[in-house]
Amino acid sequence: MSAIAREILTKSANALPIITQSTQPKSLFRALKVMDGNGVGETVTTTKVLSKGFADCYYKVTSVKLRGSKLQHGKAYGIEVWKGKVLNEGKPVEIRGGLKWNWTKYTPTMEHIPTLPVA
Repeated sequence: MSAIAREILTKSANALPIITQSTQPKSLFRALKVMDGNGVGETVTTTKVLSKGFADCYYKVTSVKLRGSKLQHGKAYGIEVWKGKVLNEGKPVEIRGGLKWNWTKYTPTMEHIPTLPVA
């Protein structure tokens, strides 16, 4: 172990929790709270969907209401895209499974970005 790493791990009280938290799976709310604007405007998907090989299945987050002392609970709403098709006529729906699954930021490929209906 390098001297710098040893110093960080032994002298800094905050270093160890940061290191362990970064490797843990993230709930939707833990993933959104570290993004700019609490993730509004970002695209997110579950690691379960990615591991099953589904292409272009994600939510485009439209609003987030975080609560709790560490902001790890709440409600999130977004436009659902499934296999490149916008569902529910582009109306935001509640993103379900925020605490149940592991979530990550999703970057769709340019040729698969659907056109969202204009309100």
